[in-house]
Amino acid sequence: MEISTINIGSTVAAYSHATVVNGLIFTSGCTPHDPETGLVRGEGIREQTRYSIELLEQILAKAGSDLGHVLQVQVFLDDIDNDYADFNDVYQSMFPSPYPPRATVGAHLPGYKIEMTVRAAVA
Repeated sequence: MEISTINIGSTVAAYSHATVVNGLIFTSGCTPHDPETGLVRGEGIREQTRYSIELLEQILAKAGSDLGHVLQVQVFLDDIDNDYADFNDVYQSMFPSPYPPRATVGAHLPGYKIEMTVRAAVA
């Protein structure tokens, strides 16, 4: 069993962006924080969702995969009542169909609107 960690820049805490083991990729929670500056990018849920997914794409690419190989998605929304529809529109435009299984829950997030984590297969 070989375990590799993936980083795409600095992190805001003590973690790797992803771990790869036995052909599977497990990502940390991906937020709209720019990995170079640590600052949140985008004010609204649409921009923050798009940027979070773009970061996931970078992580998956470094691990040898892409959004088409995602097996499961977990999404945390700071304001699920007001942001779900806009989040889902962006998500649906960026993830290929058929969409992977997904859990979306409301959670208090400190200063940003979305956090996503995925499990994916190496392509």
